[in-house]
Amino acid sequence: MMSNTYANHRIPEASLQFTGVNGTYFNESAFFFYHKRSSSNNRDQILYTRVRLKPQKDKEVLECLEANGIAYDKLGYNVNGHREISNLASVVHLGILYVFWTEDGHIHYVTSTDGKAWSPSVQLPYSFIRRTQFAALSVHGRLILLGAHHANSENRIGIVYQDDNGVWRIDANTAWKNVKHVCACAYAHPGGYFDIMVGVVTTHANLWTAIFRSDIGVNPGTGSGLRQIADKHHEEQDGRVDFLAIEAGTVEDGVQDPSVQLFINGWHRPHSWAGYKNNQMKTYNILTGEWSKVFTRTHGHTKYPTWVYMGAFQYFVPIGTNGEMRQEIWLYMNYNDENFVKQGGSNLVLCRYKSDVMRFVNREEEKVKDDFRALVGVIEGAPPYVTNGSTRSEYGSTFYYGRSSTEQIAISTRFQMGSYMQAGPSLPVGAEASVKFSAQQADHSSEISEITRHIDKTIVPIPGENSVTYVYLTPHIVRTTYELYDWKMQKPFGVRTYVFHTSKADIDFDVLPILHTYVNQPNTHDYTTFLQRFPSVPHYADVKQSLALDVSWVPGETSAFFEKKTSSVNITSSTVSGEITAGYSGILSMGGNTSFEYELSHSSEVAEKIGVKLDYPYPRAGHPGDVRKLILRMLMLVPDAEQIDSCYWIPKDKQNQRPWCVAWSIQEVKLQESSD
Repeated sequence: MMSNTYANHRIPEASLQFTGVNGTYFNESAFFFYHKRSSSNNRDQILYTRVRLKPQKDKEVLECLEANGIAYDKLGYNVNGHREISNLASVVHLGILYVFWTEDGHIHYVTSTDGKAWSPSVQLPYSFIRRTQFAALSVHGRLILLGAHHANSENRIGIVYQDDNGVWRIDANTAWKNVKHVCACAYAHPGGYFDIMVGVVTTHANLWTAIFRSDIGVNPGTGSGLRQIADKHHEEQDGRVDFLAIEAGTVEDGVQDPSVQLFINGWHRPHSWAGYKNNQMKTYNILTGEWSKVFTRTHGHTKYPTWVYMGAFQYFVPIGTNGEMRQEIWLYMNYNDENFVKQGGSNLVLCRYKSDVMRFVNREEEKVKDDFRALVGVIEGAPPYVTNGSTRSEYGSTFYYGRSSTEQIAISTRFQMGSYMQAGPSLPVGAEASVKFSAQQADHSSEISEITRHIDKTIVPIPGENSVTYVYLTPHIVRTTYELYDWKMQKPFGVRTYVFHTSKADIDFDVLPILHTYVNQPNTHDYTTFLQRFPSVPHYADVKQSLALDVSWVPGETSAFFEKKTSSVNITSSTVSGEITAGYSGILSMGGNTSFEYELSHSSEVAEKIGVKLDYPYPRAGHPGDVRKLILRMLMLVPDAEQIDSCYWIPKDKQNQRPWCVAWSIQEVKLQESSD
């Protein structure tokens, strides 16, 4: 016998009118969005209340983090003219929170990266039918909306989606008609598929469900990438369904096979308490493809029917010490317990079901391969030098990098890949298509860490070579593997999630014979090619962060280093990206031409760690062409983010990165024949 409910809650801080509620999980908390209209000041608003579970002694309570915040505020509305906010849907996509609604015959949305500040609204050229429930999903890196769309004189299922180029498009599924309300959830099939379960309420208050399979990334150019593979008419519900909520996951005391929960608003028409039916639920067994019999909910406020749309989402509760989490399914709605006819006395209520568990499997670590190192610096080889006719090898020039004891680099990595899910024999795909646990874990894995490494690198001229030195930051990647189990933590589903983060980083160096391709085609062994190369810091370098130091040589050894007070070089938003091919080895061996990308910000403390020594031979008597004085300019160029194309030292395939460059310019040369 399935448990009716796990825990019931009210959120008294939420001040809402009797309208529908939509919610989602974001930044370790639950966001609930609702529409509120004020006739006194002629405003139409989307408000939100944010809560999270908080342990308190031997129980858990809901802590309100923000009540009735404003996500969207509009002056002026007209119900009869349809200039009103009439329905809501929210989703987290690639780490960004989206809220969608219909207004003025169009779909609109706002976004937030932190759940506090909201973007201006964006209007889409498509619409869903006014005052109908619709769904928003993030599937395989693609935003998808499903709702009732009027096309060819019928109410179809409309699939509004953002294609690979960011352009919004729509597919109207003409196999459907009389569509009114739509809800949906995505889930991983242990057979290696990623499916979407869609619930539909028709204009006749009948209940249908359908399964759409995701071909996104498999068959390019197939529109939304969703194709219907099954549907079912739930005839026992004919004429008595208003709204639905749906979410993937097992529930306590229910089946232990992977499943989907469907919640049915059981109001018996017309809207009268006489003859009402409690809200009901059904379970879909993903393995067998069978729906359970209907189950009447009997506990808590969410057992009562309502005539505004409701919803369900996955919430995650940390358990253990290895990042494991228990998923809960939260069913929420706007409940009116004062007067069901007069719209008032609204309450935001929810119940929580214990659901699936992500259990820890193992943790592995390795250095990234060369393809995924971060280029943090480029050195134009050893400083130019003069020989004054000498052939002794001990004379010349030396460049020092990290000459003092440590090199400190703060690296904050965020893998756009973040975490990936693999079901059965399938290739891995973005985990947001199935279990949102992955995105939650990815946020935890982007913490800043300080890496201290002892570096002692010297660069001296090598006869016959005209090279530059690339300085790489090479992160160590940790892959943590989790596996999805049922609510009882007994039955694995064959669905694994891989979460990536960095633990530390090494400094590596590569030498490439490409100096002759740089500005003025310099040659380490011909100092004249460096004459007046950079009279000042070039325009494509960040003037505020770049450094320049003139080193004057006269016979005898000369050494110089950047000083502490001017030596910190900070680079932000440097991006490393590439493709993981099917043959990639190590902990990134999942294959499938999967995109791999991470961002880092690094602060290189170059105080007394970047320097130069000039040890040229004395000029010879009777040789007026020998050099008796030379002023060498040592520049640390930091790229201007707006002029990356002009930064000659940054390779074309690394223009998302922001390496500095140590460049050389000879500002002045005096020969023996000079009179001064």
